[in-house]
Amino acid sequence: MIKPTRFGAGCLLTQPEVFPSVAELLDNEAIGHIQLLVIPQSDVTFQTNIEIFEPYSGKIRIHAPHHFHQVNPCDPDLYSSGIFNIRDHIESAMSQTLESADRTGSEIIVLHAGRYRHGQKEEAIARFHNFLDLYPDPRYILESLPDLQRGPTYLGTTPDELKILGAGTVKGVCPDFPHLWCTSKVRDIPYLDLLDGMAQLGMKFSHLSGSPGPDSDRQHLLFDDPDNIFNLGLLRSFLTVHKDLELSLEFPVDDPAIIMRQVAIGSEC
Repeated sequence: MIKPTRFGAGCLLTQPEVFPSVAELLDNEAIGHIQLLVIPQSDVTFQTNIEIFEPYSGKIRIHAPHHFHQVNPCDPDLYSSGIFNIRDHIESAMSQTLESADRTGSEIIVLHAGRYRHGQKEEAIARFHNFLDLYPDPRYILESLPDLQRGPTYLGTTPDELKILGAGTVKGVCPDFPHLWCTSKVRDIPYLDLLDGMAQLGMKFSHLSGSPGPDSDRQHLLFDDPDNIFNLGLLRSFLTVHKDLELSLEFPVDDPAIIMRQVAIGSEC
């Protein structure tokens, strides 16, 4: 059994109305942390929203915006809509991210390297290092991204890639367990080898959800979704060894009852 307090639930900075129900779970020790995803917004709205989260004394972990929010460090122009200046957008987004971490007391900032156009891997690595130079912070941890078979390529799908990307300048890594499983399937790498490689990089946090596998962009499934084929049992021995690793549940739901059902399922893995 895994203690429920190792698990965490998510909340969006843009949806402060959801926060009380998630905070109640944490206050009652039904979970152990809240992952707050920063989504870029106007400065006025940001200040209004962060003031709701700032006074909370429970454990908050900050997740930086990613390519869904037009923040794609390794290839910034890839997700530029042309509606606004992408550089100014990223500048504002990262400013809000760092301020959110400051004001909530988060010890970490989960960061995606992003996606890049095929054939541009070396350029993508260089652009990511430039991103770290532009927006330095000692709290960054790099999330493992999935090797999916559709769309632009994700950067940071294996421990070797994450080691190159971190280059001694980040705090550690955030293994996303279903992401790594997708990568193991595509690249025919034993899953436990990828997990062991992540452990050697210094795991500071982790993500957990269901997955349909690498053939679909519809990731982050509930554990009991009929399309989920990620076997939680694959993690049993690994999580037993790494007893202090926080497990942040990433699901597109806000209902506390559904969250607690997923905690109960995950506790059995």
